[in-house]
Amino acid sequence: MKTFQQFLNDLGARESGGNYKAFNKYGYAGKYQMGEAALIDAGYYKKPSHIYNNDWRGEFMGKDGVWSIQDFLNNPKAQENSQIAFKKKQWGYLKAVGADKYLGLVINGYKITSSGLLAGAHLKGAGAVIDYLKSGGKNNSRDGFGTSIESYMKQFADYDVSEVTG
Repeated sequence: MKTFQQFLNDLGARESGGNYKAFNKYGYAGKYQMGEAALIDAGYYKKPSHIYNNDWRGEFMGKDGVWSIQDFLNNPKAQENSQIAFKKKQWGYLKAVGADKYLGLVINGYKITSSGLLAGAHLKGAGAVIDYLKSGGKNNSRDGFGTSIESYMKQFADYDVSEVTG
């Protein structure tokens, strides 16, 4: 089984080619292509509204010296720290919707794992993951680039993420 660090490295490679300065057309930033909602969950950002459109008009909290989106893009350590904090928050969301109850089940020919759930949540959120699971793999939503939850859950199925899941 691959390590948590390999999970992060592989996720970053899949998201941005490992480029800490990446910024896509939808406003997702850094190696892990994090948006406003993700950085709020990680404790790096706040926004007065609940409209997360990645316009970056909210306020950075100064965590790890990040006071702007440019600071974030120029700070690999902050990106790594924020991703770990975000994965811990995502695991809580996945448990809250009951996704962990599907661990070990086989859907569409592959086994549901903790690392796969986290990858699926990274792509589309815990709500889309539980929709996928409850539908037996039929509700397979995609991101703006056409990447499916199932493809992420399969690709990232064999990692030890116990550092996040406990």
